[in-house]
This record gives sequence, C-alpha cells and structure tokens, in this order.
Amino acid sequence: MVRTKKITLPVGHARDIAESWAKERPDLDPVDYLLPIYMVRLGRIVERDGDQMWKKTFGISSPEMRVLLALRRAGGDFSRRPTDLFRALLVTSGAITKIVDRLSADGLVKRRPDPSDKGGFLIHLTAKGRKVADDALTQMAGTTVLASSRISLSRKERKLLVDLCERILLDIEEGMRAEQEDEAA
Repeated sequence: MVRTKKITLPVGHARDIAESWAKERPDLDPVDYLLPIYMVRLGRIVERDGDQMWKKTFGISSPEMRVLLALRRAGGDFSRRPTDLFRALLVTSGAITKIVDRLSADGLVKRRPDPSDKGGFLIHLTAKGRKVADDALTQMAGTTVLASSRISLSRKERKLLVDLCERILLDIEEGMRAEQEDEAA
C-alpha cells in the first residue's frame, strides 16, 4: 500500500526537502525520514551559528566551548576525567586531548592529578574558563539561532520540543548502552 501524506510547511529549504522526497519516494511516510533529515540540518545550522558566535566573542571554536560547558555543568570543582569528557561529548580521546591543549594554552582549563587514579589526571575549569562558560550560556539563551526571539514557537511549544528532544536522546542513549552491554557479553 502506498502512503502519501501532504506536509504543509512554510516556504523555504525545509519545504523543498519534504516536497522533493515526497515526489521521489511516495511509498514512504515522510514522518519516518524527515525527522532525522531536519535534525541533522538543524544541528549543522546551530553548530555553524555557535562556532561563529564563540569565535567572534571568545576566540574559541564550538567544540572547545562544548568542553567548557561540560566542565561548568559538572559543578563542584568543575573538573572531569578526559574519558568522561570524550564519552559525554561523543568525540575521540585524541580530539579531547587537542581541545584541552588549546584551552589550556588560553588559560581556560588546567590539568591536575586525579587523586583517585595515580597515573591519571582531571581537566579542571579555571576561573577564567568558568566566566567564559557562564557568559556563553547566558549569550546562548538569548542570541543563538534557536533563541525565543528568533523562532516562532511559544514558550510552551519550546518546552515541549525540549521535552521531546530529551526523550529521543534518552531512548537513543539507552539503546546505545544496551548495544555496548551486548557487545561486552
């Protein structure tokens, strides 16, 4: 059975994507493939916007800012093991090493011995790094491409979107954990 659904979207690239795929693959339900396509596109737009903003405002890249924000949200003494960082940020250990080297050179983080691991170390957010992370989070809340002043969603709709994204992430992360456990067994 061929399912076709009409999706009504505002004029723009998103509409072009939906209409093009609907013509090319009318046998598929657009809801099943548009979500990942749109999320990837949104991610790229948000990443590019953030990267430009962080470079202009703080002189650091988006991946570097993600490390600062991960350390800032850690609370306490604002430190984490490199392993915790690369797992949380879904990057390689080599990428974290390079990022930490750059942030350390800028005085935003420091490496400190890990008291619970003789040969290990912790990445610690400096006072300067904490200020940058706090300023960035404040700026992110009001001026990014997804800021409430720039998208046509009510607060209730934005809250629902956050809840749905969180639910998707929890489902995906649970599936990833289950796969890792299966592979280890």
